[in-house]
Amino acid sequence: MNDNGAFATGEAGYVWSPWRYVLAAAVTGLPTASLGWFLGMWMFTAIAGRPPVSTVAGAVAFIGTYTILFPLFSWLLTGGRPAVLRFGSDAIELGAQRHDAVRVPYEIVSSAQVRRWWPITVFEVFVDAADSSQVSRVDREGRRPLRKRKGSQVRFSMPIVGLTASTSDVRSQLRRRGVSG
Repeated sequence: MNDNGAFATGEAGYVWSPWRYVLAAAVTGLPTASLGWFLGMWMFTAIAGRPPVSTVAGAVAFIGTYTILFPLFSWLLTGGRPAVLRFGSDAIELGAQRHDAVRVPYEIVSSAQVRRWWPITVFEVFVDAADSSQVSRVDREGRRPLRKRKGSQVRFSMPIVGLTASTSDVRSQLRRRGVSG
């Protein structure tokens, strides 16, 4: 990425979209709030020995408030250090929201994959533990990058929710650069 925030020739990058992020958070928040409401009512019934005096209006107010406030506060917290995914000419740069980014050269990538479904899609890059010293950290004044060691592999991951990329876009970039999936 150059000083103007644009991607150089031969690079493909996906940046954070506040609207996509808020939509994904709302889609996640609605069933979570509904489940929370019904579990709370079930627990109250189990403890009190009688059904609670609840109204449909109370359920709608709780679920509606949670569904609106969860994306709003998530958006406010993420706005300072949003996610970014860049496929450069020689490396992949993964920067999860509120985390520092990592720059992984293509030649040390043993595999990469996009797992799960929207809105909880995760992009993962695997490297051999012996090659992990070639991975560089890009300081964005955030928390440590998402990294996990399992056996002889090190996994770097980031949720791609809220990016301007779909799973097919990411897979296409991996194929274009010869990275196995």
